[in-house]
Amino acid sequence: MALNFNPFLDLGLYGQEIMKAKKLGIFTIGGGVPRNWAQQVGPFFDILQNRLGIELPFVRFQYGIRICPEPVHWGGLSGCTYREGISWGKFVPEKEGGRFAEVYSDATIAWPILVKAVLQRLAKRSPANSYSQK
Repeated sequence: MALNFNPFLDLGLYGQEIMKAKKLGIFTIGGGVPRNWAQQVGPFFDILQNRLGIELPFVRFQYGIRICPEPVHWGGLSGCTYREGISWGKFVPEKEGGRFAEVYSDATIAWPILVKAVLQRLAKRSPANSYSQK
């Protein structure tokens, strides 16, 4: 059986889902190609508009959280911050309401702590639907 993969069809379907949202947020663990793929919808729409004349909305992520141990000073792709993504048209600048957090940690350490904190906050908001605090 042949594998049929069309990255442009994949990106187009992702873009259709993105257009349904009123505001966009992104949560990534790590970096590299998967993270870049998830963030490229804004530049992709820009290319479709400017080169093909297809009318599309101007989409950017307004919120973002990233867990990655790669600091910026090493220069790797995983170290690219959300602030840098503003210059690529991927994110809303902070002065326009964009909010981003970069957690420089291994995900096996930071993810369980983050999940526990979110569950505790949700339990405080809705005691009737409280989550297990074990």
